[in-house]
Amino acid sequence: MDIAEYEGLARDMDAFLDIELDILKESLLASSGGQSGSCSLVEVRDGKILAGFALLVRTANTDYTWDVTALCVDPSYRDKGIGARLIQLLEDHCLEASSSSILRFETSSRKIGGLGPGLLPGAGYSLIGHIVDFYGKGDDYFIYARHLLRPQPEATPAGGEGKAP
Repeated sequence: MDIAEYEGLARDMDAFLDIELDILKESLLASSGGQSGSCSLVEVRDGKILAGFALLVRTANTDYTWDVTALCVDPSYRDKGIGARLIQLLEDHCLEASSSSILRFETSSRKIGGLGPGLLPGAGYSLIGHIVDFYGKGDDYFIYARHLLRPQPEATPAGGEGKAP
């Protein structure tokens, strides 16, 4: 894994503070080195070009709650469905582990601006927390969450093979 590629994409979004980029690098190293079984990386590529990626971490002391620590889309791929595809991959990952999960995004005004303000609400996420100017003037803190349920297979009628006579 070329960690510089992921760092560069995050930096190109112009939404991460330097300390956040340092933490992102540590998380990427942990996920690539197998140091953390609770950290997962999903990505979307356009051929060999990294169009977007997300880091997912199982929340401490929980079995079914996950936090997205980074959701990054290359600025040239914004509004082209990459963010929505990443969210779908994250949800699929959570539902592979359990039939019911909570997926949370802690984010900022700057990061939302880099992804598109309607991305999370449009994907069914509810705003459950908001602190004005948390990161600085005009840069608010947000928490979005969604309860995910794995679709259950349709029940077949007793004695039948699932088809109406």
